[in-house]
Amino acid sequence: MIHLCRILGPLGGILLGKHLLKEKRPDWMVSAIIYGILLVLSSYYFSFTYLEVFFYSAFLSGVYTDHYSGRVYNLSLYLMVPFALSGFYTHHSYIAALFMLLLPLYKKSRKLQFYFGEADVYVLLFISMAYGRNVFYTLFYASALGLLYAVVGRRREIYFLPFLFFGLLLSHVDEFHKFFGILL
Repeated sequence: MIHLCRILGPLGGILLGKHLLKEKRPDWMVSAIIYGILLVLSSYYFSFTYLEVFFYSAFLSGVYTDHYSGRVYNLSLYLMVPFALSGFYTHHSYIAALFMLLLPLYKKSRKLQFYFGEADVYVLLFISMAYGRNVFYTLFYASALGLLYAVVGRRREIYFLPFLFFGLLLSHVDEFHKFFGILL
């Protein structure tokens, strides 16, 4: 049953993202295949549970819409909440409190709102609730990948959710932590 979930979950996330994205994109299948295959392979390699597959699939729908339009729809965020709460109640991640404090600061600061999307803050909160200190690895890898993409592509503005997705997948690989000398 978990094998079926690991295949249908990413497919459902992609289809939900495609449905939420009202624009007709001719190249939608290319990124859908890349994101979908990456999530399926990762779910097998890291032995994701049902809830983790559900979380990543909901995350994938937001990544997909952010990739094309720069918007993350609330439905994607709402679908991530059950897993985040489940992880929070089983692991008691107090790091989530730090990100909960960021929400009011974000709402008050125009400068933060200019540079950082609101969905990014919520996704970081959900990751911190679900995975605790892993959110720092995720943020480090996502920032490095985003910076590399911006420099190589000579872009001044990037949509950050796809990089958070890749960063979260990379944060499960302990060899990267050892390579960069990151210990928390």
